[in-house]
Amino acid sequence: MENEAARVWPTLREEDASIGVRRYNALAVANTSKESSAGTGGLRERQASIQMNESISISPHLSFFGLHEQPFAPTADPAYFYATREHKECLFRLWNSIDERHGIAVVLGNYGTGKTTLLRKLLTGMKADPEKYNTAVIGSPIPSWTSFALLESIVAQFGLRPPRMSFVACMEALNQYLLGYRSRISTLIIDDAQNLNKRGQLELLRLVQNLETHQHKLLNLVLFAQLEWIQVLRAAPNFEQRVNTTYTLSPIQYEETCRFIEFRLQQAGAEPGKGPEFDERALRAIHAYAEGNPRVIVTLCRNALLAAAQIKSRQIGQELIFHTIEKTTVPDRERRARAVAAAMGVSNLRGAGPGQPSSNQESDSPYLNQREERALRLLLKAVKDRQSQGLGNP
Repeated sequence: MENEAARVWPTLREEDASIGVRRYNALAVANTSKESSAGTGGLRERQASIQMNESISISPHLSFFGLHEQPFAPTADPAYFYATREHKECLFRLWNSIDERHGIAVVLGNYGTGKTTLLRKLLTGMKADPEKYNTAVIGSPIPSWTSFALLESIVAQFGLRPPRMSFVACMEALNQYLLGYRSRISTLIIDDAQNLNKRGQLELLRLVQNLETHQHKLLNLVLFAQLEWIQVLRAAPNFEQRVNTTYTLSPIQYEETCRFIEFRLQQAGAEPGKGPEFDERALRAIHAYAEGNPRVIVTLCRNALLAAAQIKSRQIGQELIFHTIEKTTVPDRERRARAVAAAMGVSNLRGAGPGQPSSNQESDSPYLNQREERALRLLLKAVKDRQSQGLGNP
């Protein structure tokens, strides 16, 4: 079954009959929310955005690489959304659940796996078709909210003003509103849904989602949450059983890390011979240290660009990555050793990375200690080599 899925998802095409597939393909191009029918509007808007950024200011280290903007910004910009195979499948399932009005969809994943970016991509697609979609978003619910406070927030996000603020009045106002908009697909999106960890909060969501006609649900719920929310869901079977689809995001693979970094550089205007170039060992070190986590990859690349520009180098190798890890990350000897091992092509280091085999399972292994020490020596060597070349300390 997994092999079959692996063959199917990368080959999704616009001519496929599914509405969800067509919607995904319509979103595959960055910033498609305002594209013209000829397909050039989004590109013109992107170019205008770049020109506006240039007119404001560009950091000197980005100018050194010929970049128009920061390719590794800490924000979830839909224009920098790189759809991995998992992201494609997740979007496909979300659009299918939304368009078919199946009710509740849940996206789970660790910190930095791209949940908020997927949310914004989803929202961009909905805003592109306001005649079809009616959407409200709760960015980060407060854990201490009562069920009524949550209901108040839902009502407010849909722009409703009940005649009086009571539970019954709010539910009635929401029901009438959704009935009035039943020709459109109404969806409530909640980010950081793991904050909703009280039984009363989930019971409120169940009641809200129960609003329906004989044909379909009046309100979709799309919930993005950390993996810790799984225990909360299991403790509320009355809600869990109503979930139509749950998708869990995994760390990205090494090949996707390479394409992810390349895509972001191209989006920022990198040109061959002028932009930064990460060699293979640097890429392997980045992937191993980040454990396939997109947010960590972005942060590490951002700091590496700054260091590379400071020493006037467009080539970013393993030494620069080791130095960046040492100077800009929280000390973690095992992760640093794993990055060194990956750059050297060593795969039998304990904890070498997600999905990688390990031949050394001893927690007090002398092999691990040797790798750690070698990692630290390489880190120091990188600094000394730069200093001996008169390039300074990045």
